[in-house]
Amino acid sequence: MKAKAKYALFAAVCMSMLGGCNRPHSEESAKTGDPKPEPPQVAQTAELAAADGARTLTGVATVLNADPLLQIDADLRSATLSADFSRGTATRYKSTNSLSRQTIETAERQAGTDGTQQKLLQTRLKHTWGDTAPFLETENRQKLITGLSAGTDAIVRMDFPELTGGTPRNVRVAPLSGGDGTPVKEMWAAPTGNQSMPGVSYFGLIDAGPGLRPGDRARLIADGAETKSGVIIPNAAIIVYAGQSWCYVETAPKKYERRAVTLEWPLDDGYLVKAGFTPGMRVVVRGASLLLSREAAPDDDESDDGAAKKPETPEKPDAKPGKTSDDKSDDKSGAMLKGKPAAKPGDSSAQVPEDKLQAPSAKGSRSGPITAKNAAPGAARSDPD
Repeated sequence: MKAKAKYALFAAVCMSMLGGCNRPHSEESAKTGDPKPEPPQVAQTAELAAADGARTLTGVATVLNADPLLQIDADLRSATLSADFSRGTATRYKSTNSLSRQTIETAERQAGTDGTQQKLLQTRLKHTWGDTAPFLETENRQKLITGLSAGTDAIVRMDFPELTGGTPRNVRVAPLSGGDGTPVKEMWAAPTGNQSMPGVSYFGLIDAGPGLRPGDRARLIADGAETKSGVIIPNAAIIVYAGQSWCYVETAPKKYERRAVTLEWPLDDGYLVKAGFTPGMRVVVRGASLLLSREAAPDDDESDDGAAKKPETPEKPDAKPGKTSDDKSDDKSGAMLKGKPAAKPGDSSAQVPEDKLQAPSAKGSRSGPITAKNAAPGAARSDPD
């Protein structure tokens, strides 16, 4: 008896411990009263500010080989020496009376030929590099050639396909591999255009570096000559939907409205717009894509992978109290009879249980189930059991 009592007491203790373990932990959290963590914010906004900005221009820069300039410089220096010597010889011959007239005329003719060659090379230099090139003077050209030979300087050709007027400002050349742009130290209009890229072309001097060696292509970034006033829409706020650019404006706390954005005036950090936005507005800079997806499917009719969810089939109501299985079959038979057209005489496709079809009771006639013998024309027949 004592063993049985100990066994019962041990079982009761185990059951009480198991009951305490199965108790839901929500009661403990409710007693502690710790506040629930707030859900993460879906959208982050930024305030728009008034700004004056110039349109950002882009183009293609090509680092040129300096060999043509070195060659024309060597030819020009040689022609200059020859012209100076010929002019000096002719002047010296004229000042003496011991030489024949033919010798003096020959010296004058040679001086004229050498001077013409010198002028031809000077004209070629202008036609190749422009009338306003900073190295037309011999001294400046020698300094530039020294930097080109040492690899510290480089000449670039800059093509702006979208430049409509004015001279670009704050021109930078950036390697295609990435990195900050190198400012252009001097820039002047090119005397000829680029057949492979319509637009306006310039020449410029930059500091040579990785990705900016002779023969390299680079990105060209500059500010337009014209400036406009408005607000800047950040790049992070721009989304594209249905072939149009948009951004979301916060009209009230956690209330957002989608508005169209024009991309006609690009800047380094966004787009400048003059209409539709005012300083002080807040636009969504993070989470705009999520807002667009919710706007496109507000009722969550689409799953995460974009496939539409199938509509759930409503459950059929339970049978009314008091109806038996026979009554349910009667209802189904009645629904089938209502949903099908009347069968033609002799057609056995529309069949109904015999016990459900009763012959019309008339005076002097006997009522009973309709069979193949006593069925009226046009009524549905049923096969005998």
